[in-house]
Amino acid sequence: MISLIQITDLHLTESKKTKVKGWFTNKSFEKTVAFIKANENPDFIIASGDISNDGTKKSYVAYQKEIELFEKPVFTILGNHDNHDNFQTVFGKKIPSVEKITLSETWLMIAIDSTSKNKKSGHITREQLLALRKLIENNRNKNLLICLHHQPIKMGFWIDEVGLDNRDRFIGCIANQSNIKAVLWGHVHNETESKLKSIKMLSTPSTCYQFWATEEKPDTTKPGYRKINLFESGAFDTKVVRLN
Repeated sequence: MISLIQITDLHLTESKKTKVKGWFTNKSFEKTVAFIKANENPDFIIASGDISNDGTKKSYVAYQKEIELFEKPVFTILGNHDNHDNFQTVFGKKIPSVEKITLSETWLMIAIDSTSKNKKSGHITREQLLALRKLIENNRNKNLLICLHHQPIKMGFWIDEVGLDNRDRFIGCIANQSNIKAVLWGHVHNETESKLKSIKMLSTPSTCYQFWATEEKPDTTKPGYRKINLFESGAFDTKVVRLN
């Protein structure tokens, strides 16, 4: 069995004293990391965007310091609040537009950068869709997870205004692909689970504040993360864990 943890929407800031929507987001992330360290033993961690709230180098240094505590492989994709150049400066590497991540002999994860420059909404380019199709086709004997920042389906509240703007093309690319087991995303600061035929569609709560009815009045639901257990057979189970 392979254990994967998804964290998302950290919204770290240059100063720990800065509040975002009433939350000390840096402190909340530190608590999340400490909780995972004390209660979980993941093989991999995926962080699915909005690592930073202000895009500053110091916020990425804070992220780097915390994820090193995991002492496990951590994969990162960026969100609409992130600054690609500053992330690259701190980590010394560029975020791939589409990345194949080998989790085991039977499981692969495909990470997609869904950010669109200077926009809150997301977009997957023609080149990215072609790369995705090729990975799906070339890995028919593998079980696939797909992870991106922006939601590829409607959520039913205001966040749909800034979702994946070409979601129909993305859905057309993955629909009826039996080797795709699940799609994971962040951005929505909300926990949901639905199905697209045989594919589980999963959104994950933020490590800080949550959204629901209005953007200005965040939900009071506690921060959380998603844990996923992947089995050699191609089956998996998943649940969201909330911090006390």
